[in-house]
Amino acid sequence: MKTEIPLLEGSYKYLGLLAVLLLFIVLRWNNFNAPLIRDEGEYACAGRLLMHGMAPYEHAFIQKPPMVIYSYALANLLLPHVFWAPRLLACGFVLLATALLGCIARLEWGGGLALPAMGLMTVMVLLPGADQFTANTEMFLLLPLLATLLVYLRDRHSHRRRRHWLVAGFLAATTLAYKYTALPLLLFIFAAWSVEQWRQTRDAGVLQRSWVAAVVGGLMAMALELGYFWVHDGGRHLWECTVSFNRLYVESNTFGWIRLGSQLGRFWNEWWILFLVPWAIFLSFKPRMWFWIGLFLCAWLATGASGYSQYYVVVMPFWALLCAMGINALALRINALPARPKAWPGALLTALVVLLLLWPDAPWIFSSREQFAEKKMGGFPFVGSLAVASRVAELSTADDRVFVAGSEPQILFYAHRRSPTRFLTVYPLMIPTSMAVAYQREAIQNLTMQPPKLVVFCTTPNSWLRQPATPPAFLDFLDSLLKQNYTLIGGYVPDGKAGHWSEPLSANEQADASLLLYRRRAP
Repeated sequence: MKTEIPLLEGSYKYLGLLAVLLLFIVLRWNNFNAPLIRDEGEYACAGRLLMHGMAPYEHAFIQKPPMVIYSYALANLLLPHVFWAPRLLACGFVLLATALLGCIARLEWGGGLALPAMGLMTVMVLLPGADQFTANTEMFLLLPLLATLLVYLRDRHSHRRRRHWLVAGFLAATTLAYKYTALPLLLFIFAAWSVEQWRQTRDAGVLQRSWVAAVVGGLMAMALELGYFWVHDGGRHLWECTVSFNRLYVESNTFGWIRLGSQLGRFWNEWWILFLVPWAIFLSFKPRMWFWIGLFLCAWLATGASGYSQYYVVVMPFWALLCAMGINALALRINALPARPKAWPGALLTALVVLLLLWPDAPWIFSSREQFAEKKMGGFPFVGSLAVASRVAELSTADDRVFVAGSEPQILFYAHRRSPTRFLTVYPLMIPTSMAVAYQREAIQNLTMQPPKLVVFCTTPNSWLRQPATPPAFLDFLDSLLKQNYTLIGGYVPDGKAGHWSEPLSANEQADASLLLYRRRAP
């Protein structure tokens, strides 16, 4: 019996690759230049600070490790006047990661699984509802993560020991420099690699030299990617933002079994087919199946049971591989039956699964760019940020400080303005951790010592995440500051369609506005 889906030879193979590329474009044609969300605005501001020789973490409170900041800085360097340049770069990263997934499938099981895995991942990486069209950290880290996995698989076939371990160590450290939560996946890969090498050689010296090479590669990556922050302040602010605060952050109600259950329920409701197809792998179980199942489980562990959907992007390549293997097993059973076509069962099954995944997202795929942005972002102040930023740029100079009271740093990025405080979002001030009081005091001191010329106040609750245990000092200070020293100029008023900037605001408009702009009165 054949062990893989029959290959589509010659031009058919290239038609399959073209279909994957077209699918990739179709899923992004109406959202690649949508307004930035707050995460993107935060990374973009940090990238711009880095380009101007100012250290992020010290001048911008960022929770993620620095590789995402470097990525945004690179995008802004390549296309300095295109605010959605990071989206294009992230698309390039995802496209390369998808190609690597095809290489992984081909190397492990033959070419028959490459196209199904690539086609499935193209859809799955966006998640249901096309939620992850943004340039989030996970979109970038997939590339070094899958590259690490591919280097390991190459070593299994060629046995060029130390060189592969060196490269894998470099790629693994780069993955962690995007997001620390990838650690379970990386540990699993290196553990499996070590066990296999020990079984093959029974030589502790060989294994030791391999691990030394991996550590050297990791240290090289860390020196390149973290060295700037070590030299600048010994890594103090980097550690505070990405380790100390995140350790407290994961204890918040944003993470936990309830959040995980909610995400699983959503996947089941919209992508139920993904829960059924992988079980078919047991129809033709392969010797190394434990490795891929283990990776899949480690990917779920890497999500941290988060309530934020982007954390689940890291699961999708491994889920896509299991589904591709399930499709392969089903196709082999169909091919074993008499009077059945031999060349197409795998392709037809893949197309069916892809169509079932696309069906719930059809309203998003066929929306215009304006409709997509309005429907997807209607409950957030992202669309109005462009209009507010334009007015901010008109009323201030590059030397003036502008404070965004809320968590909408994309306004600062659009307007090319700096905040008087490193807290580009107020989440560190609002989430009730043991550091919240100190952070509020710091922000109050910053605003007192360097009063901003303009204040943009966000009225939407999701921009604040205020909780019952949130310390009240900062909000009380801000309310007093605005009443005593600032005058309301205008605001952005959503109206169910495109929304509009209004100046001055009527009483009704002020009550409905999502973003309010205040200007400091003369002393």
